[in-house]
Amino acid sequence: MRESHQPPYSLIFMGSPDFAVPSLVALHDDPAFTLSAVFSMPDRPKGRGHKETMTPVKRKALEFGIPVHTPESLKRQPEFIEMIGNLKPQLLVVVAYGLILPKSVLDAATVGAVNLHASLLPAYRGPSPIHFAIQNGDSVTGNTVMLMTEGMDEGDILASESVPIDPEDTLESLHDRLSALGAPLLVRTLHDFAVGKVVPVPQDPSNASYTSKITVEKARIDWGKSGTTLVNLIRAMIPFPGAWAEYEGERLKIGKAIARQPASASASAAPAAPGTILTASPREGLIVACGNGTTIQILSMQRPGKALLPINEFLRGFSFQAGRLG
Repeated sequence: MRESHQPPYSLIFMGSPDFAVPSLVALHDDPAFTLSAVFSMPDRPKGRGHKETMTPVKRKALEFGIPVHTPESLKRQPEFIEMIGNLKPQLLVVVAYGLILPKSVLDAATVGAVNLHASLLPAYRGPSPIHFAIQNGDSVTGNTVMLMTEGMDEGDILASESVPIDPEDTLESLHDRLSALGAPLLVRTLHDFAVGKVVPVPQDPSNASYTSKITVEKARIDWGKSGTTLVNLIRAMIPFPGAWAEYEGERLKIGKAIARQPASASASAAPAAPGTILTASPREGLIVACGNGTTIQILSMQRPGKALLPINEFLRGFSFQAGRLG
């Protein structure tokens, strides 16, 4: 049994996006924790006006009156590492922070450095676990609380909790659900871990899978894939960066679609080439041929700089001639 510690526990929180905000709020509201500082990514230009915008975690921490620090790099700015050491935190809690933490930072936490990750580790290590779970058509994902090491999401598991993926889930809906459910899991686990009730369990590296950073190019539709695969991709990219295809040089985002079969009118007819526009009218909608003789029916679409529209409205202002989407 590990050494037991007693509250209140001094804590440094590190996080940046919306996903981390419920965890910050839960820790702030729990009298067992004293937040001495919050670390978040620096303000970045955002939107059409490129206005400097703080992260959601920084905004919430300032509302709470917690000191916030925003280094560009901990390795290149050792004064922040010294600051963390001087604060003598018992717990270092990381939720979607965005910077690599050197060993000296991890070792500064006398009870432990703990991370909340939005997958059932060792599956989907890395930066984009929610995207990948939806894109791969998984029916279940979850949250994991783990001890941090220098390796990417390789630390011993303290707790995990499964969360079903609904067939209608998008990145946005699943993100919000995992974020909301992850906060109480994190707090419960920290309580138990601090008093020695949790035995860390090593991950099995043979079962590990990895995610990569999502880019706009990775969200491009490959019409040679099946309709089901493409629908999963579209769901995984809502709202960012948005799955897209080109038509006559214009990039069109797809907001929602459903898979349909078959692509051809009869079993004996050869299926249309992937990307072929089969139907495009406000009355009949937009149906596009995909791989393996399947199709998708696109339910909403968006032109650059315009709003996402239901497909019947979109087609009243945009005319697809016979041809293909690229």
